[in-house]
Amino acid sequence: MAAVKLATFNLYHFAAPGIFWHERKLTATYSDAQWAEKKAWIASVVAAMNADVIGFQEVVSHQELGALMASLGYPHFFCTGHPIFDADDPAVYVNATVAIASRFPLVSARPLSGVAGVPDDTVIDADFNFSRTPVDAVIDLPGIGRTQVFVCHFKSQGAFVDDDVIDALGDWGDKIRTLYSARAMAGVNQVAKRAAEAGAIYRLFRRSLDADPDAPVILLGDLNEDPASHTISILTQADRVWSWGSVPANGIPEPLAYLKHVYKLYDSFNLVVMQGLTRPNTHGGIEGGSVLDYCIVSNGLNPKNPRRRGTVIKVEVFDDHFELGPPRDRSSDHAPVVTTIEGIGEG
Repeated sequence: MAAVKLATFNLYHFAAPGIFWHERKLTATYSDAQWAEKKAWIASVVAAMNADVIGFQEVVSHQELGALMASLGYPHFFCTGHPIFDADDPAVYVNATVAIASRFPLVSARPLSGVAGVPDDTVIDADFNFSRTPVDAVIDLPGIGRTQVFVCHFKSQGAFVDDDVIDALGDWGDKIRTLYSARAMAGVNQVAKRAAEAGAIYRLFRRSLDADPDAPVILLGDLNEDPASHTISILTQADRVWSWGSVPANGIPEPLAYLKHVYKLYDSFNLVVMQGLTRPNTHGGIEGGSVLDYCIVSNGLNPKNPRRRGTVIKVEVFDDHFELGPPRDRSSDHAPVVTTIEGIGEG
């Protein structure tokens, strides 16, 4: 049977020389030699992963990435748009974008600028937009068929306060009170934003699943949350259901019991038996790091689903650079995650 590999890969400031990340300083841009080293490292990792589809985060120089991936055997490439630059300094970027590269043709690819039909009784604004516009692509995968693939980079962690606001205050009492207050509200904003993004992506999965309960749908992303976080449980609906209204959880009529799995999503790492006792970190390093990068799949790719279109059989984390280098600016502070899915149909 045909098997395909899909990867998520945060590139860490993929910005050509002369572009600065977040602030203008020599340590926040690449020399020509460093840029060549970074692209060579990316090429070596792409070769080692041997993935068929790759979702990228922290893309700034998208034309250079498209050319690089074409040279590596990925002729099909789509980026959601242009990064955001500082209005006061157009050489400084303040927000990157995401992209997808594929060995297989993209049946369709578009940016997700928002999510229509969000219920009025949620805290999500009607004009909600993602912090980084995701990719929404459809790819005809061998042995699986037409598969919807989202590429996401959820809101970053960290409650950031504008230094200029604090510096403008002469009294230390004002500085301290203002910083704590501003940081509290910034913290609420970044947590709420990620939760809203998780809920919005779940709604998008549901559009496909409501039309076809066994549809293969995949999210490749840096979700900026731990696997045990409430944000991830919003996305996957992994929390236990204790009752269906007044009916106990085990009270579903047997012919319909499968539906409780249809409308959940699955962290692919948890679908592989004996994947490992310890989950490798995907951000920060082998020691003291965290898991932020995921391949989330629909029930149509769940090994336990007898009606599945494909089977998740392996998940790998490519983290050698955490110990062996090069430095993170010429490699990445993230480790790519690769999920192998075996098709049920003929390849």
